[in-house]
Amino acid sequence: MIGATIRNRVQRTVGLVAFAIACQATPPAATPCPPPPAGVEAAEPGASTPPVAAEPNKLVIKNSELLELHSEQTGRDYEIIVGLPESYAKEPERRYPVLYLLDGQWDFNLINALSGGLRYDKVAPEFLIVGISYAGVAPDYGKLRGEDYTPTRSHPSYAKEAYGGDGAKFLAFLEQNILPSVEQRYRVDASQRTLSGASLGGLFTLYALIEKPDLFQSYLALSPAVGWDDRYIFRRERELHAQRPRLDKRVWLSVGELEWPEYVKNGKDFFAQFEKSRYEGVDLRVQVVPGERHAGVKPEAYNRALRFAFEPWAATQKPD
Repeated sequence: MIGATIRNRVQRTVGLVAFAIACQATPPAATPCPPPPAGVEAAEPGASTPPVAAEPNKLVIKNSELLELHSEQTGRDYEIIVGLPESYAKEPERRYPVLYLLDGQWDFNLINALSGGLRYDKVAPEFLIVGISYAGVAPDYGKLRGEDYTPTRSHPSYAKEAYGGDGAKFLAFLEQNILPSVEQRYRVDASQRTLSGASLGGLFTLYALIEKPDLFQSYLALSPAVGWDDRYIFRRERELHAQRPRLDKRVWLSVGELEWPEYVKNGKDFFAQFEKSRYEGVDLRVQVVPGERHAGVKPEAYNRALRFAFEPWAATQKPD
């Protein structure tokens, strides 16, 4: 259930701390001023003392709210960062498409910034952004997402020990708690849900597509970690196609050209397998983003993926 703390805006300090240290000239008998901290020059004798800067104002994300949810399924606490469209308060009868974004702690600001340009260029409508993150003091994002976003427990060669396997629990939490909480509180169009994620988040996006294909209308998997557990997701995709050859969904698959060679190979192999399945009704887009690695690929890949997700809407718009 939604926790007691619901803040109207995300009060996260992002500003710089500025200060000034100066010393007025003093009579010879007076105690001299202490030396300034390293890197701060002392004021010239007789110079006027500049005012000490006040504490900076807090920078807030406009039109945003923060919900706290506890998951009985995973036993973990989550922060749900909700970005509202600019027209949300002015148009109380309007409902909006909604993007559920994994790794909200890292990518919410990126998507929030991209959405403005996409709206301006009339290639995407106004939409809600629901960034899924973790609550608590200094949460270990890498460890937490490693448990939630993986469908099986595995011991990758780069890890000291085995981890993961809570994908089914997290998917149940997403379906049974996050979606209802958002849709009860906000005016979203449940027929226009999109799920997106990168890396392990991309792997979970594919896992959700395979296990719950009707939960979302669009699935955006950026640089998905499809090599996980000896290519587990490859096997599940073949099983899905055998059971359900028709898939009326929009599916985005991408990887950066310069990511780790084996990672890129795994991605391309999965993309080729998915294309070969030739699902009826699917609208599929595959892209290798040139010149980009694992983290830097996200701005371009998300920009392209969101344009793809909203292409049906954009086709209804009149050009300027």
